[in-house]
Amino acid sequence: MRRLCGASFARLALVLVLGLAPMALGAGSAIDDLTKVMPDDVMYFVALGGGAAVEGDFQKTTLGKLWNDPGTQGFVNSIKTTPLTKITEGAGEDEASAMIAMATGYARLVLDRPLAIGIAGAEAEEGPPACVFAILDAGPRKADLAEALTQVESMLGEDEICDTQVGSLTMHGLKDNDDVPLYWGWVGNYLIFAVNDAKGAVTTHVTAPRTAATSYLSKVPGQGDVLAVYYDVGKILGIVNAVAESEGGEEDFAPIKAALEELGLSSLGAIVARVGFSGSQMVSDSFVEAPAPRKGLLAAFKPVDPAALGMVNAQAVTASAFNCDIAGIYDTVMRAIKAASPDEGYPEIQKGLAEFESEAGFSIRDGLLKSLGGQVVFYTLPAGQMVEAPMGGIVVGLKLNDAPLFEKTMKGLGGFIAEMAEGMLQVGEQKADDGRTIHVWASPALAIAQVMPTWAIVDDQVIIGSNTALCQMGIKRATGDASGKSLRDAAGFKKVAANLPKNLLSLTYTDSKVMFNQMMMQLQQFWPIMANMVGAQAEIKLPVMLPQLGHIAEELQPACEYTYVSPDGFHSHYQGSGLEVSLRGIAGGAFGAGVAMPALARARSQARSTVAMAHLKQIGLALYMYADGHDGKLPEKLEDVRETYLDGQTLESPRKPIEFDGPSYIYVTGLSTNTPRASECVVAYENPEFCDDRINVVFLDGHVEAMTRERFEQKLRATYERLGREMPEIKFKD
Repeated sequence: MRRLCGASFARLALVLVLGLAPMALGAGSAIDDLTKVMPDDVMYFVALGGGAAVEGDFQKTTLGKLWNDPGTQGFVNSIKTTPLTKITEGAGEDEASAMIAMATGYARLVLDRPLAIGIAGAEAEEGPPACVFAILDAGPRKADLAEALTQVESMLGEDEICDTQVGSLTMHGLKDNDDVPLYWGWVGNYLIFAVNDAKGAVTTHVTAPRTAATSYLSKVPGQGDVLAVYYDVGKILGIVNAVAESEGGEEDFAPIKAALEELGLSSLGAIVARVGFSGSQMVSDSFVEAPAPRKGLLAAFKPVDPAALGMVNAQAVTASAFNCDIAGIYDTVMRAIKAASPDEGYPEIQKGLAEFESEAGFSIRDGLLKSLGGQVVFYTLPAGQMVEAPMGGIVVGLKLNDAPLFEKTMKGLGGFIAEMAEGMLQVGEQKADDGRTIHVWASPALAIAQVMPTWAIVDDQVIIGSNTALCQMGIKRATGDASGKSLRDAAGFKKVAANLPKNLLSLTYTDSKVMFNQMMMQLQQFWPIMANMVGAQAEIKLPVMLPQLGHIAEELQPACEYTYVSPDGFHSHYQGSGLEVSLRGIAGGAFGAGVAMPALARARSQARSTVAMAHLKQIGLALYMYADGHDGKLPEKLEDVRETYLDGQTLESPRKPIEFDGPSYIYVTGLSTNTPRASECVVAYENPEFCDDRINVVFLDGHVEAMTRERFEQKLRATYERLGREMPEIKFKD
């Protein structure tokens, strides 16, 4: 259920903003004060407290220390400066630099002060009955912000701006802007911007502030708020419905309403998320208003027992447990599709599913999904710390309702995928020492990265490992045969899970220190390749080394995130360094890169080979052009065609290593265009001394082939036999 909450989104947004501005953002009291001046009937807003408010608190956090580290600052400045230099090249460099500096300065001014951007209900002559607003509390920076606003207005031009009356206030607006009213201006220390607010709803409480903060954020505790997000699903749906009715689109909106009703989302109320700092950690809380009784997707999430993490190895980097009725979610989605499109969409999907199940030989709903019990335990293990799994990996435990049905369905699924994969997936079984059947799905591409999905039934659950060793490790942990402590015995887990609430729906633990070190190790390996590739494409030079941040990792504490349910809705809480949001994405990217790197390496190798073959094709053409002017005779040496017919780069193979000082291509002398069986005569070939696999060869008739060593030797020997000469010794790599 935590995926429905705004906490993860809010934290990610905060991390992104922090990445763009070297300052902390906001305080709870500043955001609460902003709610005093917001218009009535707010249905959405996002608010930042302002960098000046909690800069000191931010410096104490892990994020603050990471951002202010000299290595990080040097790296960021290098990244930032290089593209800016490229942007300003040849385009009025001084003017472009000034524009960039101005824009950056404006952004800093705005982010330094409390700011709210949102949507509220408003009377409108045309269009939706809602307005967009932005309210900035300039405070002591009003003079600076007023000067910046004047500069922006001057760039728009005096002829484009006019005074507009909003109630008793004189604001600025754009001329010829009758369709969608827009205005901006100052009310005391507040800078106001509004769209579609002809009646001045946005200014109502700016001119006469409420005496107390609104209740928008009251369902969620604040921790020196940095960021707050609020949206009222019911009001938003009401606006959409009103627009549909006003434009005669009730019939178009009806299917959406029907689908939302079946999904159980039409009963949602307000969604609130708040993010703040507490000591060295980031804290976020969110709330989704969904009063009981619930149905649809909201009823699919079930309580999870924290004891389930007892099957997790104590060395796990991350561990999650949740419980949801997957079959119920499937049924809910199908009912929503049927409600939205009973005559077209639903029958088509049913037909497609029936055809697929008939071809595959297994049932999705009454086979796979029916067999699943709901509770899932998922954990990742680090690389380089376990002999059984030096590359680390993933272990998953799923509760089963019907183990025999699950096994039967998975066998059918495996066989179907293997058949469709045409040899790229091999499905097999092996017997463990205890007689248990272990199922292995092997793909050559994944096996290179030591990923070989393996699963086995253990009582009423299935254990899945990213390789066989991890699956067997998971089996031992699930059966109680494993030596060593489980995660529940680890001191870090005990600390973060000491005060877990009742009615948990999900629980995630992260060893932030290990995760940070693992990801930095992965990035240190991956970044130089990425920097070179991106730099080459963009024609800019990026730093190839990442900053060393091991000292930051030493201070990291474990992070905990959980979701629980109450009669009025769903609550989520997170406490950690704030790095986990980014690191999860990096982890997924690094894992994907680890899987993809062998394929990328092969792709790069194939690309280089293709270029080498293209060079040989040009060499063959150049030789023919030379022969055309020399009575059919080819040159005595390859360099004779360099200046007239080729550039020097063509005579260099992209597969040739930098340290290799021999020629890229070797030329066979003595041939002419009159030599018989031209299609079988080798005229030039790639130097075998640096070729890892196949050797690229151009024949006398101009065609090019990538050949195995054996076939290459055979063709080259036959060519020399036709010339009546002994074939020189060929030196191959290795």
